Amino acid sequence: MNLDNFKKTWEQQNSDTDAAIKINQAMLAEMKVNKQIKTLNNMKWARTLESVVFFYIIFLLGQYIATDFSLSASTISAFILNIFAIVGLAGNIGQIVLISKIDYAKPVSQLQKDIYSVCSHKLQLTKLLLMSAPFYMAYVFLGFDLLLGVDLFQHLEQQMVLFYSVTSLLLLTGILFLLAKLHYKNIGTSWVKSTIQFIVGERLVNMAQFINSIEATDS
Repeated sequence: MNLDNFKKTWEQQNSDTDAAIKINQAMLAEMKVNKQIKTLNNMKWARTLESVVFFYIIFLLGQYIATDFSLSASTISAFILNIFAIVGLAGNIGQIVLISKIDYAKPVSQLQKDIYSVCSHKLQLTKLLLMSAPFYMAYVFLGFDLLLGVDLFQHLEQQMVLFYSVTSLLLLTGILFLLAKLHYKNIGTSWVKSTIQFIVGERLVNMAQFINSIEATDS
């Protein structure tokens, strides 16, 4: 074999190797995308189930309010909790729509934006629902009325009302500070990343990171 033939054989082998690597990378990317599709579909069914639960809660709270339409602590509590249940229902429906609209045939850059929208939407919805924490006494007042038939507010002394008001205000301040920090732009902060993974789910964060890695590979 002369030098020219050896050179051609070497170049051909390199070309075949490069082609095989590209094919394997494409197959690996497709397998991972299929896995993400399955994960998103599972999420969509989970959001559908949550929507049914929220709708049932809204229906029951609506019945409770209609039965005793007054300015009692329990009725006001039911009204407040009903608002958050409506937010939860609307948010879940919105996320189902976002997931359903994802087109996996789009370019990776657009696919990244779509999945990021799902992540951001879920985070924003959770942040809104966390705003119900400062209204923790609403759960207490409603629970006492439903389980014991007692209007707890009527039995509270003024000092206890003041105490619960102050703790709710402090909790609201803490929640607002926490929610202001919980953003994907702050994902580099360890406690922010851990909190987002706990609230939204590690799968969603990994999804966004996976799309980023695929885009980096393509570029």
